[in-house]
Amino acid sequence: MPHVAINSSALSDIGLKRHDNQDSYLNDSGLYLVADGMGGGVSGRAASATALSCLGRLSNTPIRSRSMIESCIQEAQQQVLGIGETKNSVAGTTLTGLILKDTRIDDALDGSWYVVNIGDSRTYHANRSLDGGWDVASFSQLTHDHSQRQQVIDSGQMLPEAAERLVPRNIITRAIGSPDGVQPDFFKADLPGRFVICSDGVYSMLTQERMAALSTLNLPADDVAHRLIEAALDGGGDDNATVVVVDVTEADEDTELVVHPMDDTPGATEQEWEVVRLSETEDIDSMDDSTLENLRMQTAARNQS
Repeated sequence: MPHVAINSSALSDIGLKRHDNQDSYLNDSGLYLVADGMGGGVSGRAASATALSCLGRLSNTPIRSRSMIESCIQEAQQQVLGIGETKNSVAGTTLTGLILKDTRIDDALDGSWYVVNIGDSRTYHANRSLDGGWDVASFSQLTHDHSQRQQVIDSGQMLPEAAERLVPRNIITRAIGSPDGVQPDFFKADLPGRFVICSDGVYSMLTQERMAALSTLNLPADDVAHRLIEAALDGGGDDNATVVVVDVTEADEDTELVVHPMDDTPGATEQEWEVVRLSETEDIDSMDDSTLENLRMQTAARNQS
């Protein structure tokens, strides 16, 4: 019987213009997360490492819930606030990525991810295509930036092109360690596909087209992670650059991963794939009727197109 293969790779680089690396990542036990620290030097490094240390306690928990994740985030919030107080400054960190709901997956491509986001690090996704590669046309950003730039775009004050010129990209509106508290976004995502999780030091150095093209190369996760970091450095390397690439595929029982021939031609996607934002009161197993109806309408619209 086919089973799920999860292949992942993580890589972090200090960049070309920073004196230290304030990014951290998790890449293990169904936890694939990136945190980008802020507050300068020691405070930033400590903030991102502390946040992921708190989330890392879920590694020994086979079934995760939203309340468990939120508890870890709130613990991180208090610890990062303490770091800022100790250093007589403000410490903070972004957080984004995947948390596997149930690590005991024994059916082909069954199960769900929590996608969590605070700040302006990003999580992306691409579908598998029928030709065995990754479908560049399906590559999309799952998370929504919590930043002043995104805020003026959302409010209609500026078009994206103007906001990119006039609003600094690194002013974020949510962070773990914020004196105003922390408010994460939660999404439910289907299991399969390629997920790319990265700090702004990666995506801000690349055009959207370049980001999509590199992320969907028909190469193993490790090679894609290296190419993304190299491209970020070639693009200027203005910031720390961190990426986690997670490939979720169906494999035969005796094969760790099905490796397909090289083919960069976009093709039809292998299957339907869904992601939905959870409201403040929802968990994966308790989505309300309006969310479920929205999912049904999205699926019907795709089937008609």
